[in-house]
Amino acid sequence: MKRIIWFIFMILIAVPAFAQDDEGGGGSDSGDFGDEGPATSIQSIPKVDPLADLRNWLARASAPPIEKSQEKPLKSLYDRQVKEMAKSFKTQFGVSLDSAIAAQSPARGRRGGAARPVDPAQSAEIARLSNQLSDRVIAALRMDQQAALRKYQSDQLRVKEVSLIKQKMKAAGITLTHEQESQIEAVYARKSRLRTLVIIDARGESYDKNITILNKQTTQRVVQVLSPTQIAVLSSANKAKTP
Repeated sequence: MKRIIWFIFMILIAVPAFAQDDEGGGGSDSGDFGDEGPATSIQSIPKVDPLADLRNWLARASAPPIEKSQEKPLKSLYDRQVKEMAKSFKTQFGVSLDSAIAAQSPARGRRGGAARPVDPAQSAEIARLSNQLSDRVIAALRMDQQAALRKYQSDQLRVKEVSLIKQKMKAAGITLTHEQESQIEAVYARKSRLRTLVIIDARGESYDKNITILNKQTTQRVVQVLSPTQIAVLSSANKAKTP
């Protein structure tokens, strides 16, 4: 059980929960498990230190490393959160959390396997609980550690979002001036800074509402950078893509 939850948790740290911050509000990011699916991969994973990958990501973020005195409290928090998550999930759906996670994987690559229907409600709850576990463990780090990690995650998101909006503009036939590109970069740099502060200030609790507000503010600021003609072209392109 703990191996499965930690495996999902580390995927979320490796690829931050971008879906909740996308301007379009859809889509999701997940690890690439290949054809066998996560359940098969999880079963082949030996018992590991639950803090190993967290240490790795702190290093990537150039954050101070986890000290020996932090290990026991962090592991205790992780164990407690996993138990609470499992109990909550079993109460809500009547099935164990680990079996539900295993059921999310496709049967491809397994002998005699057949595709199993995925329960959307269970999938959404697994994602929510996994995000919650990630947030609460990171929130238990020292402020200098979590601040550096959250900044790193927000910067990754900023690069992705700026690239995406430029692709959308180009696909719509909009040519941005150098000044407009600089202004859009500044808008998303602002969002990145505020996103980091919002998540840290939440202290491991939900911050979705504040992120939604920040997303709307960012969209409004981007629109202000565009000319009326560019806005009209982009609006028409978006309507044309809507089924």
